[in-house]
Amino acid sequence: MHIISLGTIQKGGIDSVIQGYVDNDLFSNKQHTRIGTHAGAGKFNDVYLFISAIIKLINLCFKNTDVLIHCHMSYKGSFFRKLIFVLIAKVFNHKTIVHLHGSEFKDYYSNSSPSKKKLIVWLINHVDEFVVLSESWQDFINNISGRKVAVINNYVDIEKQDIERVPNQILFLGAFIKRKGIYDLLKSLKNVNSEFHLHLCGAGENNEVQSLINELALNDSVTNHGWVNAKEKTQLLSECSVFILPSYNEGLPMVIIEAMACEIPIITTPVGGIPEVIIENSTGYLVEPGKVEEMALKLDYVLSNNNSIVIANAKRHYLTHFSSKVILPKWEALYSRILTN
Repeated sequence: MHIISLGTIQKGGIDSVIQGYVDNDLFSNKQHTRIGTHAGAGKFNDVYLFISAIIKLINLCFKNTDVLIHCHMSYKGSFFRKLIFVLIAKVFNHKTIVHLHGSEFKDYYSNSSPSKKKLIVWLINHVDEFVVLSESWQDFINNISGRKVAVINNYVDIEKQDIERVPNQILFLGAFIKRKGIYDLLKSLKNVNSEFHLHLCGAGENNEVQSLINELALNDSVTNHGWVNAKEKTQLLSECSVFILPSYNEGLPMVIIEAMACEIPIITTPVGGIPEVIIENSTGYLVEPGKVEEMALKLDYVLSNNNSIVIANAKRHYLTHFSSKVILPKWEALYSRILTN
């Protein structure tokens, strides 16, 4: 069996998912090739990378039999790239999986032209398996295509470091874009009554974020770490007091799973697959997207209360649903089923 993984190599959730499969030996008993299809490093570089990916894929499809092509897809350009890769696979009569990660795929579909919607539905119905991250996404795909697709959660193997938490430390891990709610978070801090220090980890609209920090006179209360590596991320998840991700759209973010594993109380929004995992006052805390004042109240509550029961519930849910010991056997079974059909 030769598995070909196709997806972005840009830092973020999809890249960490693919690398996690490699690091946790999903492919140890198989031949595996990872092909980067996008890097977010400028249009010229991304076009070059895409063309190179097509050439590599055709070469591998021509030389190998018993091939399974695993496409990691989000939306927009990612959809069209994966459509082309699936068509190439069909020319060579190879098996295909499309694995949907895109948090804005529902909006992308809803705002698409009738012809593009037909292409999307065609792709869903003509791959050997279409995989989503949560039951809510399964319902959405079923509603638009009539196909009941597979649900396999993301996972991460991570543990809290043996260090004490520092009081009043708020942690944000994610892209610096409006969809992640970073601007709402900064505005909410003006209404937080507790002492706090915010740690921002990520990148994107750096200048806009810094301008708002300046405007709100928050420079002394915010540390911008930029992108952090796995070790730095684990340390921050282990020592900060609360993790917050006030997104407008999500699938099921890897960082939510990481936060559950690292036993830090979570404030987030009931979007995408998140409310299947984060339940108010049980495994975390929820606030509606864009509700700045409500966000401030939640931050005050979590920073000033004992969250041990919520933390324990979240850790238990993580161990039951989101560790490699639970998820990787599901991928093994899916690969075997597809290749034996």
